[in-house]
Amino acid sequence: MRYYTEISKEKFLVQVKDMMGDEEYPYEMPDRIARDILKVNFDFENFTDFNDDEGFSGYPVGYRELKPGFHIFFANAGGDWEYPVCFLFYWGVDGHLRGYTPKKGNVWDKSNKCAYDDGEKHDNEFNEVKMIEEILIHIVKK
Repeated sequence: MRYYTEISKEKFLVQVKDMMGDEEYPYEMPDRIARDILKVNFDFENFTDFNDDEGFSGYPVGYRELKPGFHIFFANAGGDWEYPVCFLFYWGVDGHLRGYTPKKGNVWDKSNKCAYDDGEKHDNEFNEVKMIEEILIHIVKK
């Protein structure tokens, strides 16, 4: 179980934009976010940035408010040889951005905890509804 705390949309987006706008992003994310996201092994050679409005392989990208006060920001990444992975940022109870890589509805090798090779076809595994359902179950208000 993970926990979020409320923050205004404006403050949340400023925090996300500051992190994603850094010239070292995504290779120099705060350790707490990298640990959260990289429980699944994938590369950041190709990644969505703050201003992208289209994700890789149909994945969601950008800001969402899943319920009042619960703000998230979807991003995607993967190497040229990998099927991309979808992950998100949210505001944790520690007063910092946190990361999460959904399992359900997301397309990655669950048994090996890594991205699939790009040559493998897995488009039918992506399910945004299941992904959001999991997020709402696993990240709750403290």
